[in-house]
Amino acid sequence: MVSRVIPAAELKARFGVFGYFYRLALGGELLGCRSVLTLVAHEDVPGDPADLLEARPDLLVVMMNPGSSRPLVALPERPAATSAEAIWRGRFLVPTRPDTTQYQVMRIMAAKGFRHARVLNLSDLREPKSPLLLARLAGLAALPDGALHSLFGGMREGERRALLGEAGAAPLLLGWGQNRGLEPLARRCLEGVRGWRRVGVMIGDGPLYAHPSPQLQRLKEAWLGEVLRQLD
Repeated sequence: MVSRVIPAAELKARFGVFGYFYRLALGGELLGCRSVLTLVAHEDVPGDPADLLEARPDLLVVMMNPGSSRPLVALPERPAATSAEAIWRGRFLVPTRPDTTQYQVMRIMAAKGFRHARVLNLSDLREPKSPLLLARLAGLAALPDGALHSLFGGMREGERRALLGEAGAAPLLLGWGQNRGLEPLARRCLEGVRGWRRVGVMIGDGPLYAHPSPQLQRLKEAWLGEVLRQLD
């Protein structure tokens, strides 16, 4: 158990949050997506936050999907992406509203002295309701290019390598939850990060890892304490 859970207001005063949002044209629809989220100490934010995509983070994180994550500013007008190259080309980072899950990651950063964390997801789809997300994933799986929504789906290897960096450069925190519908993407992710130092609360024998922010406060604290123990 951690000695003190840092409140959200204190965390926001310490860390900025920036995300890369884009639209994906897939299956005859325009899908709202976010491919990467950066948590960084305010004093380390460069003039162009996109420069953080070239920096080496202290911590890498992979979770389920962006959920209800949204930018705090108007996004530049860009055509919808139709390929892996278009997703990564001309990328930018904008201020983003943090949520309870990201505060858990910030608490790890504060406890370990980390100043920069990069958050990725099994799916880029911005769908806050898990049942709807899983239904959408099942539908996309039937399309020839349906894996474009996922950094770990096999079509975006160059982007994945750029965002993860070299194995061992930073610990990799896994926390995408325990819904069995995520197993195919979770297994692809684990195959793609062999050699990384992985931390997280594994459920059974995998490939599922407990979500960082369960509903009960005592479970939030238990998750936090276990991850910090693994990082020590």
